[in-house]
Amino acid sequence: MNFSSLTFENHPVVKGGTRAEYIFENDWTISVVAGPKDSGVCGDIEHDTFEVLIFRPNGKMLEDTINWQTPVQITTMMNLIKML
Repeated sequence: MNFSSLTFENHPVVKGGTRAEYIFENDWTISVVAGPKDSGVCGDIEHDTFEVLIFRPNGKMLEDTINWQTPVQITTMMNLIKML
């Protein structure tokens, strides 16, 4: 499981943005988004950084957004979530 396992699509709200969501076998979910500069998203497509949200199996968000994450950091998060 790693960042390249994510399938990105156009963001439905952020013009020029992208998003991916992955639901793990343990029902935890990771949402990863990025947008162009000044889009309001704390991830920049041009600099390969992303804003991450993690949701518990009950649908509640784990914490606040995790901003400006690199693909390597997201891969680490995904592997940790998989072990829950």
